[in-house]
Amino acid sequence: MRKEDVPGWKNFIPITKWLPSYDVKQNLINDIIGGITVGILHVPQGMAYASLVGLKPVYGLYTSLFPSLIYMFFGTSRHVSLGVFAVVSLMCGSCNLRVTQELVASSESNLTKTEIEGISVDVVKSLGLAIGLIQIIMGLVKADYLISYLSDQIILGFTTGAAVHVLTAQLNKILGVALPRHTGIGKLFYIYNDLISAILENKVNKITLAASIVAILILYIAKYHLTPALCAKTRIPIPYDLFLIVVGTAVSSFFAVNSNYHVKIVGHIPTGFPSPSVPDVKLFWKVIGDAVAIAIVSVVVTVSMGKVIAKKHNYVIDVRQEFFALGIVASFCSMFPCWPASTALARTLINDNAGTKTQVRDLF
Repeated sequence: MRKEDVPGWKNFIPITKWLPSYDVKQNLINDIIGGITVGILHVPQGMAYASLVGLKPVYGLYTSLFPSLIYMFFGTSRHVSLGVFAVVSLMCGSCNLRVTQELVASSESNLTKTEIEGISVDVVKSLGLAIGLIQIIMGLVKADYLISYLSDQIILGFTTGAAVHVLTAQLNKILGVALPRHTGIGKLFYIYNDLISAILENKVNKITLAASIVAILILYIAKYHLTPALCAKTRIPIPYDLFLIVVGTAVSSFFAVNSNYHVKIVGHIPTGFPSPSVPDVKLFWKVIGDAVAIAIVSVVVTVSMGKVIAKKHNYVIDVRQEFFALGIVASFCSMFPCWPASTALARTLINDNAGTKTQVRDLF
């Protein structure tokens, strides 16, 4: 690397360039609105996507919090929203399931459910550190030019395929049936075979299915029929998802659906912050293949979305710095029980629609 190519410390920590000239009058209200709006959306998404990774819902809340705060210091996009993302969560879940099963099978003792959960957290943390180091190395070797070879068709095709996998992974929860998790080629066919068998054997929980259908209909009507009319009156997006969670929680508690109808619920959510700990680097060789794929997907999604919004608002993002920013985020967050974060398309668009101006929004 040539000396003149080495970025100064202000280029490496972009917040030192824009925060001193922050215009409170022009930006603060917009950042507060955008930050609170997207923060509200983080809650249901964080808890929901935890099931894709194979972890408890509280870990989704951690993954929604820490990455955004770290990205604020090192990122160059003013609008991308780092946190849980369905595609990356699904990829992390596949890696977590495979490696955890290997470690449990190689154990010479009968492990408890808590011990297996601890192994899963260790796997995810090691995966996060591996991804972070890979992204930092990619930034050092100037791999940002590779982004130009990825066409919109490739990205859209990958995202569409991943959406099918995400939907499939949620179907058993909609039906209220417990199914074994599959990995490897053709796992979709095994999942659908299990689902059909469960339906034919009348194992579907009718209360869970009814609640799922009602929730989907409410969100569809609210977002596609009520939102266009309300947008003309207010620029603050209405958090239908959170309202639905609040009402659903109240109804669930009042009718005791877990004990009376065997409807699976989230249960206790612990408060406070987790203590940091160093990931187990001995697991690197078990997760390295998945880490490379997830590192690339995370960067591609973040840069692609960042470029689209930046062009709309007439500013430029530093693609190479994004490698460093995402790498630092993944490396730092691997000390906490988080899975690797990425940019979520929906939250980023909401950030834009809410009028967000800068990364200060992450504080709110």
